[in-house]
Amino acid sequence: MTMKKPKSWPSALNSLASEVIDTLAQPVNRVWNTLTGNQQPLRARIVHRYAIPSTRTISVTEGFFGFIPVESYENERFILEVAYADKQYQVEVPRAYYQRSNIGDGIDIHTL
Repeated sequence: MTMKKPKSWPSALNSLASEVIDTLAQPVNRVWNTLTGNQQPLRARIVHRYAIPSTRTISVTEGFFGFIPVESYENERFILEVAYADKQYQVEVPRAYYQRSNIGDGIDIHTL
C-alpha cells in the first residue's frame, strides 16, 4: 500500500505549521502583553486587608564541628484581598499604599 501525496502538500504543511506556531505562541503573547502594559487592568474592590508581622526564625543545621544556628528574617507584608466579578485575589502592596487604602476602595490589578 502506497501513500498518495496530496497536490497541495507544501501548503498543507505550511498551514499546519502556522497553526502549531500560533498555538504555542499564545501564552507568550499574553505574558508579553502583561510585561509591556498592553493588558487591561482589572478594577477590583478591596474587601479585606491585613498585615503579617515580620518574623525571625532560628533553625539548626549540622556542620562539621557540630550544630550551627542559622537565623532567617522575613519582612512584614501587607496584604489586600480584592474582589473582581466572582473571583477574589490576594495582592501584596507596599506599606504606604496599605496605610492609605480602605475597605471598599477600588484598585487596579494585573493578572496573568
